[in-house]
Amino acid sequence: MEISRHHLKDPYDLIVIGSGPAGLVLSRKYDELTVGKRKILIVESGHRLGVDSDAKKLSVVDSIGNLPGAYYGHHSRRVLGGTSSIWRGWCCVLERRSFLNHEWPFAYDELYRYYREAARLLEVPKKVHTLPEKPFPGNPNIVYRPYYFARNLYLGPLYLDWLEQSASVDILFHHTVTKIDVKDNVASSVLIREASGHQEIPVEVFGDRIVLAAGGIQNPRLLLLSLSGSERSPVGRYFCMHPHASLVPLILDEQQLLETIDGGADVHAIALSSEFSRAHGLQSATFSLPNNFASQETALSNANILAQNRGIINTMAKVRAEMKAIAENRIDLSDVLFDDLGQPAARVNLRFDSSVVSEINTVCEQLSEELTRSGIGRIGKPLKQTIDHGGGHMIGSTRMGGDPGSSVTDAQGRLHGVR
Repeated sequence: MEISRHHLKDPYDLIVIGSGPAGLVLSRKYDELTVGKRKILIVESGHRLGVDSDAKKLSVVDSIGNLPGAYYGHHSRRVLGGTSSIWRGWCCVLERRSFLNHEWPFAYDELYRYYREAARLLEVPKKVHTLPEKPFPGNPNIVYRPYYFARNLYLGPLYLDWLEQSASVDILFHHTVTKIDVKDNVASSVLIREASGHQEIPVEVFGDRIVLAAGGIQNPRLLLLSLSGSERSPVGRYFCMHPHASLVPLILDEQQLLETIDGGADVHAIALSSEFSRAHGLQSATFSLPNNFASQETALSNANILAQNRGIINTMAKVRAEMKAIAENRIDLSDVLFDDLGQPAARVNLRFDSSVVSEINTVCEQLSEELTRSGIGRIGKPLKQTIDHGGGHMIGSTRMGGDPGSSVTDAQGRLHGVR
């Protein structure tokens, strides 16, 4: 139920900082598993519905690198449901090869067993995880990847009835956590203030378990404000984005494409297979087609490029890539006090260096070679590659891993060295 600061039932069994998709889903699952016998507090800086101008100020960042500060603010929402309120709904699963390379501290199957429940919650077809890609008949090194849009986009209204009716869950709006109190390696309480800063005296609320669900920028910011010394070491480092590159001209054999694609998918994309990419040391990149692509009759003299007198798809594809985790790309604290609470804003250090563009160009060249060799198509002369934007996927700043020197949490998402 919605409460005021004067009705906090301190202590709580679980305190969740942030009411975005992660915070809401986790809180409800915990409530179901404990059959409503545990007290849960969700703290949200914004309102139940609609953007709160006071809370929005808390998401202002100091940006260094390729993207302006306004970019990060655009991809952040302090409101019930968080960034699900602006999410377009693209859904896919992670590639198995990332787990074969030991980039995660657990096996792929540990994650995969949750995909069915996630697909049901978001209302996407189960083939989003049962059939995430399909090889082209003419060359197994090239795969078709369908993307599906979630039908349940905005989780705030979806969870509102549960929040209003639950006697075990309290949600406190228009308040923000300014610090997590850590003593003797135990996180035992949080300090909460009004998001506008009008309330001068913070409230300390104790909790048995504390969960940070405030996103890839605010989670490390809060940890940096709460931890000291060596505890801070890797916090905020290895920040990553989802680089989107400029369009490339793509020619595909119409018949092979139409025989391969799923007509029910919302977006069609092609890529080099995971096996091929792993064997050649390539980062993942997909080439998505516009929804209105159309065929045209053509006769190409080189039979190795496309069969003669066949319909082709001649279009511009958008490149969506990934980048390597680099310690220098990081979130830290700005030297300037930005928010109404007198605390420093997050400073985002993110640069798409030449290696990102070089990697995308290499993938373009390899894909074009495979398309041409098998007669499926080709990539025309690529345009000069530029990173247009980052896709809004802000990750990596509280990295999972087994080594506290290079990661922030363990495989269960628990902060190293803190109970």
